[in-house]
Amino acid sequence: MVANTIFRRLRGALGNAVVWGGAWFTGALALFGTLRVVGVFDFSWGAILFTSFQAGVVGGVAGGFFATVIGLLYRGRRLSELNWVRFGLGGAVVTGIFVPLFLQAMNLLSGDGMVPWALVLDDIPLVAVFGGLAAGGSLRIAQYAEKALPDGARDRLEAGQSVAEHTVLEKDKVTL
Repeated sequence: MVANTIFRRLRGALGNAVVWGGAWFTGALALFGTLRVVGVFDFSWGAILFTSFQAGVVGGVAGGFFATVIGLLYRGRRLSELNWVRFGLGGAVVTGIFVPLFLQAMNLLSGDGMVPWALVLDDIPLVAVFGGLAAGGSLRIAQYAEKALPDGARDRLEAGQSVAEHTVLEKDKVTL
């Protein structure tokens, strides 16, 4: 039973990492693409795609970390009990702290040494906005999905369990 719970939490963190990675890639591509079209950037589209991909990877790692933090802080609470604005602000703070530390750690592990903090810290506003939008947006979408579940299913849906899995399990319980 404990292994099943650990597996569900890991699957939930991985799912959150994928969602955040996709959101960060899309956000970076839209931002950098718009800046290129307007004429602020003169980067090639290949460089913009590569940078957006890098943002997606960092966003995925940040999403996995954020899911772990939220799992510890909000254990046992329902989605409907959470305020998506406060959740988004928490995502901005956690991401704004985690990403610069993560980037420095990866640079040290690669053998390149420390990057000057001024270069790392100047990205915090953009990183915090991406983290806040990903956190608040994903919670809001999850709250809408929770409302769309059949009556009574909300109480029995477990963390990391999809609606399809829940429906199959409930049908099995009824036929037994």
